[in-house]
Amino acid sequence: MTEQNQLSIISKKDYEPRALSVAMREAGIDTVAKSVRSDVVSVNRLVKELGYKETAALIVMQLTRLEMMLNVSKQMHPEALAETATMVVDSCLGAGVGINAADIDIVFKRALKGEYGKFYGGISCADVLGWFNKYYAEKSEAYVQYNIEKSSEYNYHSPRSSEMAADKEVEFHKAAAEYYRSKLTVNNE
Repeated sequence: MTEQNQLSIISKKDYEPRALSVAMREAGIDTVAKSVRSDVVSVNRLVKELGYKETAALIVMQLTRLEMMLNVSKQMHPEALAETATMVVDSCLGAGVGINAADIDIVFKRALKGEYGKFYGGISCADVLGWFNKYYAEKSEAYVQYNIEKSSEYNYHSPRSSEMAADKEVEFHKAAAEYYRSKLTVNNE
């Protein structure tokens, strides 16, 4: 999907939880590696095109749907949902690993499958942000692997400026992965 195509299809209804889930299933984007290789619209782009509030509203819808599907006994208060959603959007914007709509779908599907643990009673903001921090570390590592694969395709013997830029990007993603791993270690202590 080209950037021009992305612009033409960005509407809130395309990114509502059910529509996003169906679109990602149809596109076969169900892993971090596939998300890295995809051209799914980024969260930055959603904020730019739909606005910050609308993007946060999409996260609220994801959270509400998740609570409904998990049948939690203690649902988040509307104010807690809104604050959690804004913190998720801020986190996605600041992650530095190119978070896109597919990534959001993957994180919520993993939560639904119980990959982030069992939910006794309800879901908290800390739970949700923890899921995303784990995911950012995984996405950083996937970017490193992707960049290594791409650079091996250009098996040149002398470094070129594009290769040096690719090496810097690999180093950046390695550092980002290490940062998120260290954050997880501090949060789990």
